[in-house]
Amino acid sequence: MAPSIDSFFDKRIVDRWGPTRNEANAIRDLLHGNLSPDEAAVRFTSDTSSSRTASASQSSLWGLWKLLEDTARKFPEHHDKLVNLVDAIRQLPDLVIQGETAVKWPELPTLAWSWTENVFGRDTLAYSEEQLAITAFTAQLCARQLVDFLSAAEFDFHIASEQGPTRSSALKAGDVQRLNVNVPIALQWILHAGEAIYNCEESFDLEARDGLWTGQPGFSYGRWKLWKERAEWVSSLDKVVRRETVEVARKTAGRMSEIENGGS
Repeated sequence: MAPSIDSFFDKRIVDRWGPTRNEANAIRDLLHGNLSPDEAAVRFTSDTSSSRTASASQSSLWGLWKLLEDTARKFPEHHDKLVNLVDAIRQLPDLVIQGETAVKWPELPTLAWSWTENVFGRDTLAYSEEQLAITAFTAQLCARQLVDFLSAAEFDFHIASEQGPTRSSALKAGDVQRLNVNVPIALQWILHAGEAIYNCEESFDLEARDGLWTGQPGFSYGRWKLWKERAEWVSSLDKVVRRETVEVARKTAGRMSEIENGGS
């Protein structure tokens, strides 16, 4: 059961290593509808802006992004507000301390590092509703072009669609678990950033991976087709994978077809 908004933030405020009151209450009030994204962005970053040195301001950024991540994991119904918050943060003026540019807010400094440490290094065999939520949030940030994390989608699709046997009779317990965990992850990318992925042909300097895809690394229409074919295959695995996984795979393939046909 998800915690209430107030209990979630109250617990973090009393944590010795948790956020400041300004940081926690900025997002709390945003989710309650008491602050606009622009107002929340100013309050959320106010303690960083009050830092005496550039080094201190930069050190505080990790806590900002960790609170954003934790909130996105717990409250997916408020993702739209959190995405708007990130957009508002990007529009803040650079923070200058003692004549030195300390934080360039349009670059969302250290956010990529925080996501690499806490989001992308997931256990690919452990199902988690929170992982689904943070993937959905990340995909929404990508769709709004606030971050450039699409390479994470490539990894998630590789795990969900490019590993294991191509025949249901050859599936082992580990393969079934991998599908049950990762097919829902892939759906989040398609639901929230499918058009961006479909229209992307970037390699992101990725290296080739072992698996069913033997073409060039990165994104391409050919690889998209493989992912869709695999989703259709998983949707046929009734009584092999979880019923929910079959439905998710069917939804993934259907949404991919809609995107191909120009549907929004």
